[in-house]
Amino acid sequence: MKKYLVILLLTGHCAMAQVNKALDDSLIRAYRASTNEFISSHDVGGMSRYWLNGYTCIFSNGNKLISRDSSIAFWNRVFKQQPTIYYVRIPSEIIISEDGYTAWESGTWTGMNTKSKTGNYAATWNKLDNIWKLQTELYATLSYY
Repeated sequence: MKKYLVILLLTGHCAMAQVNKALDDSLIRAYRASTNEFISSHDVGGMSRYWLNGYTCIFSNGNKLISRDSSIAFWNRVFKQQPTIYYVRIPSEIIISEDGYTAWESGTWTGMNTKSKTGNYAATWNKLDNIWKLQTELYATLSYY
């Protein structure tokens, strides 16, 4: 009887561990498109719905935003001081981990109405309660206006 129980438990675990990488890739791309829309409309509440509490953002100049709250305060200041600024990020690659709980995103970004024009970015996403949230983002500025 014990042999059968172990086999049943292992079989059940394997079925639950299946990862749908195509679906996760599509979800992350859709979330990125949403964040682009929220940035262009200066909707910090919309942007931050995709950030974990420990969200960290690192910029080319070495400045860092550590925590969801500090990032919200930063973007509220930026949008108040620069009412026409916005950024668009275009993912070129998304890699989903084997267990389906972490993802790596990389791509390019373009800035509008800002001195930084274009660059590359990388992001890590974590899936919690079946929802993808941003853990970290790193931005490198490669050209200026």
